[in-house]
Amino acid sequence: METKNSSVSSILLKIVALAVIGQFTYSKFPIPVVLLALSLITLIFFITLYKKDFFGFLMQLFICNHYTYGYEIGGTFNFVASIALVGYLLRYGNEFFTGVMLKKSTIFLFIALVIIQVLSLISGSIPTGLKIFSTICFLNFFFLFYYCSKVNLDAQKYIQFIYITGIFFLYMFVNAINQRYDYFVSPVDFFPNVGPNAEWELGIPRAAGTLGNFEYYAEYSISIIAICLPGVMSGSFRAVSKRFFLFSIGLCGLGALAIVLSGTRSSMLLLPFLVLLTMLFLYRRLSIKIVLIGASVAALFFVINSVHTIVDFSIFTKRSEEVDMKHVSLKSIMSGKDMNRGEIFEYGFKKIEKTSGLLGSGYFTNRRMYTISHFDKIRPDEIPDYHNLYMSAIVLWGYLGALMLLLLFFFSMYRGFKLYFKLKKHQFFLIDFLLGFNLLFMFFMINQFKIQFIRDANYFMLILILLSIYNSLIYLLSQKIVVIPTENLKAYENSSITRHI
Repeated sequence: METKNSSVSSILLKIVALAVIGQFTYSKFPIPVVLLALSLITLIFFITLYKKDFFGFLMQLFICNHYTYGYEIGGTFNFVASIALVGYLLRYGNEFFTGVMLKKSTIFLFIALVIIQVLSLISGSIPTGLKIFSTICFLNFFFLFYYCSKVNLDAQKYIQFIYITGIFFLYMFVNAINQRYDYFVSPVDFFPNVGPNAEWELGIPRAAGTLGNFEYYAEYSISIIAICLPGVMSGSFRAVSKRFFLFSIGLCGLGALAIVLSGTRSSMLLLPFLVLLTMLFLYRRLSIKIVLIGASVAALFFVINSVHTIVDFSIFTKRSEEVDMKHVSLKSIMSGKDMNRGEIFEYGFKKIEKTSGLLGSGYFTNRRMYTISHFDKIRPDEIPDYHNLYMSAIVLWGYLGALMLLLLFFFSMYRGFKLYFKLKKHQFFLIDFLLGFNLLFMFFMINQFKIQFIRDANYFMLILILLSIYNSLIYLLSQKIVVIPTENLKAYENSSITRHI
């Protein structure tokens, strides 16, 4: 039996329902209300699976992880989605899922990391109940990642992915504007406020969107730009449809503005390098006409903005005044001194020196234990970790576990770039999607030097879903023939229904 292909609108309607109902799962509500909300969310996920709309299930889980509901317990939506998935598998079996799009080496790395997580927790002195719960949370990440990697994604679904993600990104941008300029206090959790007790660095308000973290929002915004930029600059997205091309251009502009709202310097500094690398990798497929038009529009915007302020960029200059640019060096950056990370980096280095590095403390979704695993105590300034994935991964899982985690991404990137260089001469929108995902994870791993995606369970799962979509695209383009659903992509109506690569 074939899987059902749902429309963008039907998937979005379910996501809206999940986001609205999800706010009632907080413990501040009466237990009957919480149980009813959890039951309704489970039902929505299960109905989606029952209709064999596996792509819809994937997108519902992906977008729902843009919210912070239940981040201390592994993510409310993650557990509920797993309950629905287990129920579906027990009733209908695994027959309608395709084969896993992951390489055996990737599965091995994840299993090895799970084993190291368990051993790290066993060797610790925390209560047994917390060890069991932390293990369940971590296993749930792997369970969902595994089945997300079994969802068959064709050319049309990648188009739908952009539309669904882009529409929610627009919603998150509107939310971020309200957070930045404080137009009104939102009475609902699915349109979150920053918080009445927020303390701003240098008194400058910043936006976090629904992700609940300024730096996550900036990193995610540059990721959206990375996915869309190659197809825009080569013009291959124009071959899909004019609407899709213009929509992708809009997302790139929206992403840049979102970075400004977040007030995150690193993402703004990385943005020009993303543009330059995109041009370099596209090489002969780069559309000079599109580049010139884009550069002209950008220049015109900055001229107008200098006369009449539309977007306030002063947040970056104010936050950069504390950095002594005359004495910035690679050593000062690596030590965290010129990244506003000096004290916590120093603590991290000393803690790693004290341990053998064989096993770490283990990963916790509970913020208190997560902080203690990094600093041995709760800090009065509420800083939960070292703001550096590479350092924190060693503390959580030891050197071997940290290597397993990083190889999950670097192996995928190796396969992705290798495949792109093999196919780069083809003017095909999926190949530009591949380049976009390659650049997404390249800049993501660079950005992890100053933040870490594993802190909150929701963002952790969001990144793992992106990784599964990335691996599915690599698998799709590794086939000699890529099937194109011509009834949905007008640009290919008069061509063969297959694309030879």
